[in-house]
Amino acid sequence: MSLPAPKNIKQVDESTLGISWNDGHDSVYSVKHLRESCPCANCIDEWSGEKLIAPGSIPQEIRPRNLKAVGLYAIQFDWSDGHNTGFYTHELLRQLCECEACKNKKAVS
Repeated sequence: MSLPAPKNIKQVDESTLGISWNDGHDSVYSVKHLRESCPCANCIDEWSGEKLIAPGSIPQEIRPRNLKAVGLYAIQFDWSDGHNTGFYTHELLRQLCECEACKNKKAVS
C-alpha cells in the first residue's frame, strides 16, 4: 500500500498552509510550526535528534516563499528567513497535521 501524497497545496491565509491529500484528508498547518519542525541537519542534530533552533527564534511573520516537490516523497520549502535545506517527507507532513481530527487523534494516543 502506498503512502498518501499531496494533491493540492494552498495558502489558506497569511499564517496557514493547507494540503489536500489523494486519500481525501485535508491538512492544515501553521507556517511557523512547519518552519520550527524543519528536519534538516541545520535544525536538528543528526546524532542526538536535539532541536538546534532556539525557542522563539522563528518570527511570527515567517512565510513560505516557494516550494517544490522532491521526487515522489517530500516537499522542500524556501522560507522567507532564507532557510531552504529541509525536505519535509509526506509522512512527516501527515504527522505534523494540525486539523481538528488529527489533534483529537493525538490527544487520545
